[in-house]
Amino acid sequence: MDQVTTQIDPIIREIALEELAKTADLRREMTMEIDGADYDREHPGWRDRYTSFFGDLVRGGRGQFFVAEIAGQLIGSAGVYKLVNHRSSIILAQSAYVSTVYVKPQWRRRGIARALVQQTIAWAQGNGCEVVRLRTSQGGRPLYEVLGFQQSDELELRF
Repeated sequence: MDQVTTQIDPIIREIALEELAKTADLRREMTMEIDGADYDREHPGWRDRYTSFFGDLVRGGRGQFFVAEIAGQLIGSAGVYKLVNHRSSIILAQSAYVSTVYVKPQWRRRGIARALVQQTIAWAQGNGCEVVRLRTSQGGRPLYEVLGFQQSDELELRF
């Protein structure tokens, strides 16, 4: 008997606040994959701080989290929030930051990350942002470039 493979399209939606803690699992998977960092071991209590940070942003209307879901399971996520800095406070030029874009490996190359990022961009535009920023892994860079992101002239100093 021939086996039939069906394409299951995920639901892309805004997260319910009570689900936010579930995205911490995706964040942990992402950091483990990118650089082997185990937040649970290296940063005790990070999950509570993560949920509080993003929860406060969503409740306050300054951010939103989007998830990809298949059969009740979260398989991807992306967050976006308005930055507070000198530009937003002095000249009222609002910018947004995209964070925690991740799709489980078995669900990649199906347009899910793209759909999630497009939701974050739409949210930022709809909330008066002039610029959207993010940090990317090498693997994610091609997606962001296709969506119009460009290398900026920001620099970073680490200690």
